[in-house]
Amino acid sequence: MNPVRGRMLVDDAWLAARIADLNASWRTDSMRVGATLWWCMTASALVEQVVGALARQRPIPEPTLDRLELTLRADGSVERVFLRTAVHPARPAEVTAGVTAGADPEGAAGAEPVGAGSRDRAGADEAAPVAADGRERTDETAGTAATAEVAVALRATLGAVIERLAAVSGVREPALWAVVTDVIASWAVDAGEPGVGRRLADALGTELPEPRFVDVAGRTFVRRASCCLVYEAPGCEKCVSCPKRRPEEREALLADYARRG
Repeated sequence: MNPVRGRMLVDDAWLAARIADLNASWRTDSMRVGATLWWCMTASALVEQVVGALARQRPIPEPTLDRLELTLRADGSVERVFLRTAVHPARPAEVTAGVTAGADPEGAAGAEPVGAGSRDRAGADEAAPVAADGRERTDETAGTAATAEVAVALRATLGAVIERLAAVSGVREPALWAVVTDVIASWAVDAGEPGVGRRLADALGTELPEPRFVDVAGRTFVRRASCCLVYEAPGCEKCVSCPKRRPEEREALLADYARRG
C-alpha cells in the first residue's frame, strides 16, 4: 500500500476501518480484541526506530503526527513508520477518498525511516554532546537529555492516538499505555540497552507502568504488563511471555525459547 499520513491515526473513521480490517483478517468480531491487537502492532512500529536511535545515540527529528508516514499490512495494522525531516504542508481536504481507503496519493517522497542513520542536521552524529556550561556531557547525561527531548513529541503523538483509539474501541487508556511500556522495553532489549527503555518510559510520564525485565536461562526478557489478547482470536494461543500464563509455565517456556536461540 502507499504510505498513509500520521494524522490518520487520530481520525475516528479511519481507526474504526482499520480495526474492522484486522478483525476480518483474524476472524474475530470483538472490538476489544481487534483494537488491542492492532495497537500492539502499531505502538511497536511507532516506538521501534525511536528506541533504536536512542540506543545508538543518533539524533532524530521529533516524532510528531505531522511528520509521520505509515505503511500498512494487509490486515490494517501499521507495519512501519517513516519520519519526515520537514512537517507536512497543510492540505485543504486531508481526508480524500484515497486516504480514507488507506492510501496517500503523494507517496513517501522525502520520508526517511526514523533513526535509520538519517540526520536531522548536517554532521549531527559526529558532534560531541555539549552541556549548557560548554563542557562535553557524559554518555548518561547526554542520553537522558536526548530521551527527554524526543519524549515530549512522542508522548503527544502516542497520547493523541490512544485518546482516539480508546474512544473508538472502548478499550481503557491505561491498558493502551501498558502496551506502550512493553513495546518500548522489547525494542530496548533487542538493542541490548534495557536502560534506554526505562529512561524513555520514565520520560513519557506516569501513565506508563515501569518497564520490567527478567533473566531466564542467560537471556533478558520483558516481564510484560500488557496482554495483546491474540489468544482470544480463533485458532490462536497465548504468547510465550503472556502475563496471563502461570509464572512457572511462563518461565519454563521462556527457558525453552532461550535454549533454542
